Amino acid sequence: MLTIETQEQIEEFERQRALVGTYIDHSYSRDRLDWVLGAREGFDAHVGNAFHLLIPHTSNGYSVNHSDEHQYGVALAREVIRHLEIKHAELPCIVFRAAGDDYYFLKLGHRDKENLLEVIGRIGDLAVECAQDGPKDPNEFRDWVNMQTANFLRREKMLSALKRSLPALNGLLGGAVNVKELV
Repeated sequence: MLTIETQEQIEEFERQRALVGTYIDHSYSRDRLDWVLGAREGFDAHVGNAFHLLIPHTSNGYSVNHSDEHQYGVALAREVIRHLEIKHAELPCIVFRAAGDDYYFLKLGHRDKENLLEVIGRIGDLAVECAQDGPKDPNEFRDWVNMQTANFLRREKMLSALKRSLPALNGLLGGAVNVKELV
């Protein structure tokens, strides 16, 4: 298991030619976490190195694409929730970095198991396609894959972000995102 423990390691990891998201949950109920962790073998086979899902770990770092369900890092997740000002109703979610300290995310809390796995699979398809067809330069690729992902979420009416992240999201998408579009 690969564990990432510092912000510098996260930023280095994000420089790879891959979509990188972080699964965040308050873990009141283990159901959705169990769904995500139970799908990891199929997820890894589907996306390969095109999409990495970081999961908070009790080591106060993140495990990459897999984790033991009993090692979910609730304390680290709470730090991220506080830092990003994510509300209870928006959890669980997958958080993606738009730019710098600005993020956009996909809310998962209202989804049943089938729908949750289907949307992660569709983003996986997008990530694989981006890895095959996207820019070769890792920095250009990161911006491009995030633009493709944010646009997908926007078209599907699944895009969420904090108001303070709208300028970075507008830059990523190349146009204005109306706060009313966000879910």
